[in-house]
Amino acid sequence: MGRLSRAEQGERNRALVLDAARRVFLARGYHGATLEQIADEAGFSKGVVYSQFTSKADLFLVLLEGRIAERAEENARVAGSLPGGLPAFLDHLARGDQATPGWLLLVIEFRVHAARDPELSGRYAAVHARTVEALARALEAFGVPDGEEAVIAPRRLAELMLALSVGATLEQAASPDGLGARELAGSLAQVLARLTQDAAPAGAAGAAQS
Repeated sequence: MGRLSRAEQGERNRALVLDAARRVFLARGYHGATLEQIADEAGFSKGVVYSQFTSKADLFLVLLEGRIAERAEENARVAGSLPGGLPAFLDHLARGDQATPGWLLLVIEFRVHAARDPELSGRYAAVHARTVEALARALEAFGVPDGEEAVIAPRRLAELMLALSVGATLEQAASPDGLGARELAGSLAQVLARLTQDAAPAGAAGAAQS
């Protein structure tokens, strides 16, 4: 195998730093992690990390963007083929959140940190907007049946789901026996089903009963 070019070596180093950062952030939290620790985990000097990323926040945002793109691709693929409709998709999302313990709490920690820095808050908001848009597109696969009206637009539902996910994550951090992601998904599916039934036109309801 030949030697890597400078560009290829740079890409390899970047990938190794991102993998190391993910492990360190999950183990120590955003505030507890340092670039020195990440460099040590990756087997590099701190200078190599700085050659790829301008700051710890920059590194975390790149890591977050990668995670968002990965989940968006998976959700788009699953939404079009998953049997069981919206309830099954909500459960899929919950299981995806549980696949990486501590990740949502880490994102919440960074979100609070970014909220106090206007420049960083703006960068986070742009990344978060992509999360909302990707989830809303996936939810559009579950169209409204004829004779029923949409009780909530896909984008608003995506925002609601993400907000509830944050609340459930904090609840479980305070009480491990508290509301979990999959329990939340099941409850949300029941609420949406009930709202859809309540919103159905009277004629449609009568036809169903005849």
